[in-house]
Amino acid sequence: MTLPDGLKAIAGAQELHDWFGYWPDFHDGEIINLHLNRTNPSILRIHTWEMTNEVDKAGYYVLTKHVVVEFTIDISGDDDCLELYGFSHQNVISELTISKSDSGYKLEIGQCYGLAGTIKADDISIRLTPGKPESR
Repeated sequence: MTLPDGLKAIAGAQELHDWFGYWPDFHDGEIINLHLNRTNPSILRIHTWEMTNEVDKAGYYVLTKHVVVEFTIDISGDDDCLELYGFSHQNVISELTISKSDSGYKLEIGQCYGLAGTIKADDISIRLTPGKPESR
């Protein structure tokens, strides 16, 4: 599998693709934090993993390839650049998609429990931190 065409220009996208061997959908991933900044890039951090077909002794699916994905997002500041809702103490998402547009990128965060919505960005870069996030 190859990286989708619209994502090839994003720094770090190929590394994320290579980590899993495919582009992840972030299903059941958890937003760790979202830092919005009006003059500098904003940061969205999501913990995600790969769910296997294996089941452990307790009856839960075995999860592998844990990684914290940090999206650095340059937001233009247009009136319609952010549409976010549902922030909670736990922010589990159904999916995260990124699409290329004429003016940049659009991140769509599908709601499961907590934060969801759309972020329009001039530019995006991705950085990976392998493993589970530090607990609070």
